[in-house]
Amino acid sequence: MRVEAQRESLLNAPALMFMSAVLLIVFWVLFPRQPAFRDPSNLSAKDALSVAYLRVLVQSDPDNAPLRLSLVQVLTEAGMTDEAAHAIDPLTRAPASGLSYEIRLAELKLALQQLYRQPPKDVEEALRARIAALIPALLHIARNDKELDQVITLAEQFAEPSVLAETFEQLLVILNESDDRKSAWLASAAKQRIAANQPRLAAQDLFKAFSLERTAKKKMAIAKSSLRAYLQAGIDKEALKAARQMLGSLKEKGEGDAGLFLLAADIAEPLADREQALAWLEEASYLSPGEWTITERIVRLQVSLGLLKESLARMEQLKISLVAGSERQRLIARIYDWNAQPDEALPLWLSFARARADNEAETRAFALAQAKPDHKALVQLLEAVMVRRKLTGTEAEAYVTAGLATEQPAHVEQQLRGHAERFNNPVETLKALAQVLRLQGKTRAALAVYQEMPTEQVGQQRMELARLYEEAGDAQRSFELLRDFNSPDPAYAEAYWLLLASVSTQLGQDAYAEKAYEKALILRPKDAEILENLQRLAIRHRDDKKSERLAHYGWDRLQRIEDLQRLMHFSWKRSNWKELEHWLSLAEAMPAAATAQAPDYWYFQSMRKMGNGERDAARDALRQLLRLRGPDPEVAEAMIWLLLSDKTVDNPSLDALVQPYRNQSGGQSAVNPPLAEALAAAEHTLGKSTQAAEWYLRSLTTRPRDFLWTLTLADNMEWAGCPANANHVRLNTLKMFALRHSNETEVRYPARLADYFLGLRDQRAQPGNPDELKRWQSTKERWGLTKPMDNARHFALTRQRERLGLPAWTAFADAVRSNNQQVVSAQLAEVSNRLQRKPGEPGDENTLPLSMDDIDRANRWLAGEAAPNQSVLNDELDICRQTLTRIRELQAASIPAQERTKP
Repeated sequence: MRVEAQRESLLNAPALMFMSAVLLIVFWVLFPRQPAFRDPSNLSAKDALSVAYLRVLVQSDPDNAPLRLSLVQVLTEAGMTDEAAHAIDPLTRAPASGLSYEIRLAELKLALQQLYRQPPKDVEEALRARIAALIPALLHIARNDKELDQVITLAEQFAEPSVLAETFEQLLVILNESDDRKSAWLASAAKQRIAANQPRLAAQDLFKAFSLERTAKKKMAIAKSSLRAYLQAGIDKEALKAARQMLGSLKEKGEGDAGLFLLAADIAEPLADREQALAWLEEASYLSPGEWTITERIVRLQVSLGLLKESLARMEQLKISLVAGSERQRLIARIYDWNAQPDEALPLWLSFARARADNEAETRAFALAQAKPDHKALVQLLEAVMVRRKLTGTEAEAYVTAGLATEQPAHVEQQLRGHAERFNNPVETLKALAQVLRLQGKTRAALAVYQEMPTEQVGQQRMELARLYEEAGDAQRSFELLRDFNSPDPAYAEAYWLLLASVSTQLGQDAYAEKAYEKALILRPKDAEILENLQRLAIRHRDDKKSERLAHYGWDRLQRIEDLQRLMHFSWKRSNWKELEHWLSLAEAMPAAATAQAPDYWYFQSMRKMGNGERDAARDALRQLLRLRGPDPEVAEAMIWLLLSDKTVDNPSLDALVQPYRNQSGGQSAVNPPLAEALAAAEHTLGKSTQAAEWYLRSLTTRPRDFLWTLTLADNMEWAGCPANANHVRLNTLKMFALRHSNETEVRYPARLADYFLGLRDQRAQPGNPDELKRWQSTKERWGLTKPMDNARHFALTRQRERLGLPAWTAFADAVRSNNQQVVSAQLAEVSNRLQRKPGEPGDENTLPLSMDDIDRANRWLAGEAAPNQSVLNDELDICRQTLTRIRELQAASIPAQERTKP
């Protein structure tokens, strides 16, 4: 009862009214106070009450389009795509109305939601086709920018860039907007074209956008994007044309960007418009100074255009932060190399080659270092290379040369040994090692290295082994290895023949040596040393024909003065004066430096000049000979007679010429008889009678019965202060003449220069007056001087001319010629008696005048008496007494034994 009473109390009228009020308040709070289709945003898919509420409303009013649209939107947001698709179907068939945009937008969102759920392929294709149709339709019916932005946002979610691109492109046709707005649409379309892998269409859209855009900054960005799209699409003339137009437009407005110029250059360069590309790159470099990547591109392009010199200006900038072994370093090295600047190129190539293995860098560094040569660089290069690979034969040889020039031999040896061990003893390295050992004097060690070579000792290796044996002193073993060669390889034939020639010469195998030198001369036709060796062999075997043939070869090929001198010698030997004249004329045409050190040339030149009577030229030639040969006896003799033949003797020159022969220890023994005669005449002329007496004494060996020479000797004794001995010499000379023991045999010496300048052949020595010449000839005939005279006898004749012309002397000569023994004996007895009484005093009037004072007084009127002279034989100089004794000894000896002088 109580329970029922309570139920009745709750269901009474006041209670029911209170409950109704509470429900109204709850519904008022929970549900919107405005209709749902007026602001669908107030509905939420997360709110189940909203969905349920809309379902109830749509069911209550199924033809209410706004209400149904709200339900579709909420269901789509809630992911209830199937129910949403069922709910929107009546709306899609409804006629156009004010909600057309909202309906199409809701359909688009629903289709996108369905697509995200990855439906079957056929359903997916249908959805994509529907979405592709909805987006353009929405763009056409959108009423403002907000609605357009909604469509674009949804289209981007569609993930079909080509469709979206077409959407933006259609906007330009659909809407009449500002250029900036159209430019933005084209930029968006281009973005989608890029996403759709349609870069050419993107580039075209961007090019259109560039022309519409007014903002400088945006134009620059659009231009860059356009060029990038062209680059992606594939470069062609359209891209180059667009680049020129865009850059030209920006340049007119004073705008520019390094990146833009670089993109344009990327287009121009592959199209072979390298000049335009270079111009754009230089613009980019100007806008971005210090950017080495741009500089590098400019330099590479300049090189491709052949502008090598122009590229040098940017080298210093490229060197900044240079990494060894980089391609930039290679570029810089090439440019310096191609511009013929080895001092700059070599360090770069060397650094590159040391940083990493590179054939080009190693080759160029090696070539440049060898060309300088730079031994230090070669060592650094090859020591870096030999760690990576085997050295070639040329490199190994170069390493030895450079290493020994800059390092200790032990270091070079150690490096080569390490290289040989690392690469299993390559032959080239072992050869280089053997060479280093040989240069250190370790010949035996070098031989051991050759024996370790992996191949048989043939060819060049055998030759090098022979060289080592030769240096080790085993010439015979070296010869045995070399003589079996039939035809050495041309690569080392020259060295082989020279080595064989050297070894054969050491062993006296002249036939092998001659053959080897001839083979070497074929390979080295202008080698003077080989020619000289062949000449020595020819001279050793006295093969004049071969020597002359070699001289002709040398002159024709080498134009050497040495060979020309040999040809002169052979012509002179044959007495072919015309040919000798020809050779001398060729020598005269040569540079002065060539003949300055050619003694044989001056020898034959002086011979020619003396024979032609060209005194000054002969004197100059003899001076040149003395300069080259020093105090040569033959030259000194000829020079003395030349100076003495002058009308006025050059005493200083004559004194300087004879000075080397004075007061020399053992010097007189080295003077030959012809020079002794010349020195006697020279000292006599200079007034140095004591020195002349020494030479006169020596000359008696070859002239014991020379009438004129002995009289001149006596005059010198008198000048030396020995009048008594001088007069006794004269007496002996007169006795010799009276017995006809003088002038019977001509003194003969070996052929020499002085023979070409005999006194009698010199026209200047002949008297100029005909009467005087007649008397001169008469005197010579009277004294039996009709034979040709040599220089010594001619000198004596000029000294005795006055004496021989005195009446007393001519009478004595006539008595001898007529064989009047009574008169001759009386004269000689008178002279002998007087000398026994007063040997140093002047003679009587009836006696032959002997002394020079007697001769002088005999030629004067009223000369008077001479001053008394108390000199006696034994009180005079020792040299005078020796000379008199020697004369008496020689005259007492048998005539044939003393007068024949062999050369």
